[in-house]
Amino acid sequence: MADPLEHEVLKALKSGTGKDIILKNLATPDNKDDLIWYLNNFPTGKGRLENKWINWLLVILLLAVTVNKLYFIALLQLKAISANMFSPMLLLDLIVPAINFFILSKIIRFHRQGYQFMVVLGTLGLIRPENRVMPNLAFYLVIIGLTIFLLLRLFPKQDTLKD
Repeated sequence: MADPLEHEVLKALKSGTGKDIILKNLATPDNKDDLIWYLNNFPTGKGRLENKWINWLLVILLLAVTVNKLYFIALLQLKAISANMFSPMLLLDLIVPAINFFILSKIIRFHRQGYQFMVVLGTLGLIRPENRVMPNLAFYLVIIGLTIFLLLRLFPKQDTLKD
């Protein structure tokens, strides 16, 4: 269950209230650190609206890459089962799609952590040789580019609040 403070912050940001004003209105000695964390990790309502379609493009691309990976994992599992070579270790391949779905949930809700994780994991994904072949290479490069663009656009350095 989400924190009530998180709901208040999201509601205020969506209504167009500035982050400094939200900090002044909602800050107490007990919740100031949490409030600053929420304000630094959620974009303003204006930022959400301006970048909504780019964010959805990123979500669709990441979902396509994840579904493609799941498809090939399923093929590998079925081949192993048909050859009586199944091993529970083959299920470790499902870790990457699980992480991608976690990141998707963060990106859909415009959480800063999702974009940060996606930049790192997208770059690390290029280490694997099967991701450096077209069209996966193009998908990963576009995903990394869109993620960096959205991260810089939704969370500019000058909007970061300090204690």
